[in-house]
Amino acid sequence: MPSSTYDDDAARSPEITDLEHATIAWLCEELEDSEIIASDNFLDIGGHSLAFARLNKFLADSFGVNLDMKVAYDEPLSIAVAKAQPVRSHA
Repeated sequence: MPSSTYDDDAARSPEITDLEHATIAWLCEELEDSEIIASDNFLDIGGHSLAFARLNKFLADSFGVNLDMKVAYDEPLSIAVAKAQPVRSHA
């Protein structure tokens, strides 16, 4: 993964959650853009429906949560992450 200024900022910013950090790091790698930050909008950074599905798979597997597509498409990443919901069981 490319070196990210986000990683440096995250170490100094205690309000950034593990979920937010992991989301941004994943997006930096997936979209090959080390400049992505929490105030960016998913669509503005080149996100698309397939990347969103992959991101939600990663978040479900790693944290047991999913992002809402409308929120992720309309709001900054930090808001989308803050509004993440637990994955619903298929039982």
